[in-house]
Amino acid sequence: MSHEEIRRLGVVSLVQLQPSGLIIEVPGPSPVRSFYDASRRVEVDRLEITPRGIQATLPTGKQVLDIHHLDHPDKAYDDDDLVCVGFTAHYAAMRAEFGEHMVDGIAGENILVDYPDEVWPEDLGRVLAIENQDTGEMATLELESFAAPCVELSRFCAQQQTDELPANRLGEILRFLGNGRRGFLLVLDDALDVVTVRRGDSVFLLGDDDRGQAPIGGERRTSPASAGTLSH
Repeated sequence: MSHEEIRRLGVVSLVQLQPSGLIIEVPGPSPVRSFYDASRRVEVDRLEITPRGIQATLPTGKQVLDIHHLDHPDKAYDDDDLVCVGFTAHYAAMRAEFGEHMVDGIAGENILVDYPDEVWPEDLGRVLAIENQDTGEMATLELESFAAPCVELSRFCAQQQTDELPANRLGEILRFLGNGRRGFLLVLDDALDVVTVRRGDSVFLLGDDDRGQAPIGGERRTSPASAGTLSH
């Protein structure tokens, strides 16, 4: 792969997984029957991405599966949301909009990339690549869609988890978090087996012609140089 076919986005600043879902159901007559529990996120030294999802080994030696892993006993999600990637610039926007409680990683993505500009579907091609800082090997992840925000996360953003949000305010927050600001969903390239990702690994955008696919939400680009904001 030539240098012109890829562009560096930044470095991985955080890796984490969700051994249990972040949405907690509340029994009984409470006006709010579910809430967002960010404390169930687990930051780790490194993630293992497999074709079936994300797993990690804790310092205790215990291996855990992410809730989105196909083999997780409580998996209740689609099969195209195995890996979620977010960007630090989106968190800066969230803090400006909602407050300092929106710390990096609070929305639960698996991989957070340190990048100075907000990233939208039209900025991305169909493939991201992560370079192992120890081996130099490059693993590719195929983008499926952006991660749709949920009502529970919206109430968490508004710091109003005990009461329903007014419909207009809920709509505003869902729109603010949508279109990729909440993160992007990816799957591991079918040709790969197990990929390890940790803080400090470099993240790249592959040129569209390299995989023959159009970028999400946009027209096919014939040259990586036409990618607009992704030029750092």
